[in-house]
This record gives sequence, C-alpha cells and structure tokens, in this order.
Amino acid sequence: MAMPTETATVALPRPLSERWKPLRAGLVDMFYYDVEEFRFHDGRLLLRGNNGTGKSKVLALTLPFLLDGELAPHRVEPDGDRQKRMEWNLLLGGKHPHPERLGYTWLEFGRRAADGTEEFLTLGCGLKAVRDRGIVRHWFFVTTGRVGTDLALVSSTGVPLTRDRLRDAVEERNTVHDRVHDRASDYRRAVDEALFGLGEHRYAALVNLLIQLRQPQLSKKPDERLLSRALTEALPPLSPALIGTVA
Repeated sequence: MAMPTETATVALPRPLSERWKPLRAGLVDMFYYDVEEFRFHDGRLLLRGNNGTGKSKVLALTLPFLLDGELAPHRVEPDGDRQKRMEWNLLLGGKHPHPERLGYTWLEFGRRAADGTEEFLTLGCGLKAVRDRGIVRHWFFVTTGRVGTDLALVSSTGVPLTRDRLRDAVEERNTVHDRVHDRASDYRRAVDEALFGLGEHRYAALVNLLIQLRQPQLSKKPDERLLSRALTEALPPLSPALIGTVA
C-alpha cells in the first residue's frame, strides 16, 4: 500500500472549471502509507478495494477533516466512534516500529479564472504522535503552492518536515493565503476566506452538514430531527429585502 508518489514524472492535473474543485489529496507517513497521492477527476474521487484496505481511512483523514480541523474522533471517523483516537493513524495502536511518528494529510483545490489564469490552494495538517502520550502537537497550513512542485512535505532524506521547516517553506511564498496555523479556529477562518466566503456561522453549519451526511449507512438509522436541523442551518439566510417585501 505504501507506494511513492510520482509527481516528478506524471503531469499534474489542471483545473478546468471556474469553481474551486479538488484536484489531488495525499498522505505522508499516515496509516500504512509512506507517501501516497490520490487524484480527482472533475472534482470526484472513486476509491475501490476490499474491506480493510483503507478506503474509509483515506476519507477520514482528508474530507471533511481538512475543512474542519478538529481532531475529536466523533468528527474525524465516519462512524463517529469516540474510541478511534487520531494517534492510532500514526502509531497504529502500538504496531508501528517507532515510538513516535510525524505525518501529513493534504488536499489540493484548483480553478481556472475567466481569463484562463490557473489558481491553486492546498490545505493540510501535520501531526506528531508519541507512544503513551498521544498527539503531542499538530498544525495546519494553507498555501497557494502545489505539493510536489512548489512545496515538498518530505526532506531530501525522506523525513517529513517539522512544523518550523514547513512554516519556512510555506510563508516564503509571501501571499495573504500562505500561512501555518496552530489553532483550528484560525485555520477554518483561513479556509473559508480562501474558498467559500460564507462567514463563521454558515461555514460551521456547512462542515457540520458534511459530517452528518458522510455517516456510513445513513439511511439505515437516520436521525430525522438532527439531519433536518443540519440541512436548515446550512441554508443561506433570507435576504433582508425579501423579508421586508413579505412583511
């Protein structure tokens, strides 16, 4: 399962839409992967394989986690199991050969402006876990660079970058979006400003809705009231002008 990414020899996907759409996702030293990349087609990704091969794990570590930034198991894991703590994704429940491990998960978006200009935005999270201590540090980044060309998450010796080295690599691009964040709230604000422009309340409602809808076998035991509330909160607010007209 741990195969190197061939970004150096395979052409990177290009955006074709004026809307932001995911182009690639990747894991570095996470789960059973060393360095792995997954490519989207027109914003869609199909993961196919036998049970236990890691399909759900890839999704749990990318979407909606990289829009949310919260490490709580009930928000990360599709089945909401509170026992599946984030450090397991690094240390594998003690089965990893080393007592500590540092890894990254990332997601790249792209769009093409009306004048043909291509824009990219990469979201990511770095995590460090230590045996018997859990996650000892985590950080987030938003960058206009592309992993594999503008940004390397692994050093020339094959070691994932520390937070400080990543910050230097990201912030040297010196744009308003190229930043490393230590707090999930700051990270979510940066993601919303770069991709959605919804504002804090509506963005939180959107992420909560995604977490509700991605539950496995949702239709077998739906919570109608919870789902209805999530859908309602995710709707845009009514225009004051429309409310005035109706009144």
